[in-house]
Amino acid sequence: MGKNLYIFNPDHDLAMASNSDHYDAPQSAVQFAKDFSLLPIWYASANSSIWSDSQNQDWLSKQKLLFPTLETIDLYTNIDEIKAVSPWGWNSTLRRSLIANNITSVPKLSYIETLRKLSHRELSLKATQKLYAIAPTVLTKPGELLTKEEIESYLKKNPYCIFKAPWSGSGKGICRSLGGLTENLLNRVKKIAEKQGSILAEPLYNVVQDFAMEFLCNNGKATFAGYSWFYTNDNGAYIGNLLATDYHIEQRLCQWITKTLLENIKQGLLDFLTENVAPYYSGYCGVDMFVHKKDDSLFVHPCVEINMRMTMGLFARLFYDKFVEYGKEGSYFVDYYKDSNALIENDKELSLNKIEIVDGKIQKGYISLTPISANTQYRARVEIT
Repeated sequence: MGKNLYIFNPDHDLAMASNSDHYDAPQSAVQFAKDFSLLPIWYASANSSIWSDSQNQDWLSKQKLLFPTLETIDLYTNIDEIKAVSPWGWNSTLRRSLIANNITSVPKLSYIETLRKLSHRELSLKATQKLYAIAPTVLTKPGELLTKEEIESYLKKNPYCIFKAPWSGSGKGICRSLGGLTENLLNRVKKIAEKQGSILAEPLYNVVQDFAMEFLCNNGKATFAGYSWFYTNDNGAYIGNLLATDYHIEQRLCQWITKTLLENIKQGLLDFLTENVAPYYSGYCGVDMFVHKKDDSLFVHPCVEINMRMTMGLFARLFYDKFVEYGKEGSYFVDYYKDSNALIENDKELSLNKIEIVDGKIQKGYISLTPISANTQYRARVEIT
């Protein structure tokens, strides 16, 4: 029986944007991929292999003692055992790299090309148009800008706005204007437009809370996979997730919006994805949203972006359901430390809040979901209260 090979490739969105099968990831993405290479153990199916350095074997063995359901997960060693590949996201650079390593269980180039088209922000605009009638909103339709002159003109009319690259995710490819045109901002936006053909712009919203609905597309149909309640920094980049049941996340959202509205948005997206995505793509996709405020009234932006890949929000959802005691709550965070020694010291400090596990389910405490060594800069951290 063949195995499924899981790969964490966080440079996926950048590789997709490059439209090249020879994309070279920046050093930060290379480091991130190395430090988080074992993250897939927490959502991989049984009897799977993980694309990771053999030096992580001891750490993996320790996790298996804590969580028996990980027992059948191993590190990739035998090409003949691989029957399928499950990356964070499919792109032509990864496809070429796998073939170069004699792994042929890859999709056709036509599939990758279709996935790239679906990954453009045009899809989220199309979905938003469908959802207008379902979710009362005060959205301004994003403008697509092609030239430096168009960018400058838009900024003069909308000094407080946000620019989004056509292919981007997790807060990457986003530039904010907080009141004025600066040379640095103009150059960044212009560079994105030149590389990707255009850039989208829209006014800034007064965001109350970010969240997402996660979906699985399979056999031509989309199904709901759960909620994600996530946190971002001032630049819109992903920081972490609330770890809680879908029920409790929904209850929190209902302090601002009705359950009926949430259900209508969910059904609208199920219909949209089943019609426009599931016939061409198999895998997870996340639809980011937010509750926002205008003139003392609350509204929902039902489709900020659609991520045609695995997402950290979905990871948090799957991890909670599989490894956290139902009803408990906590947080999942992605940390970055420029100084590895500082990360090691922080790990020691947090470890004083000892992890408590009963029958493979976390009851409380801190745990790092990725190995920490003298060269580590990124960490996946969970704390259950």
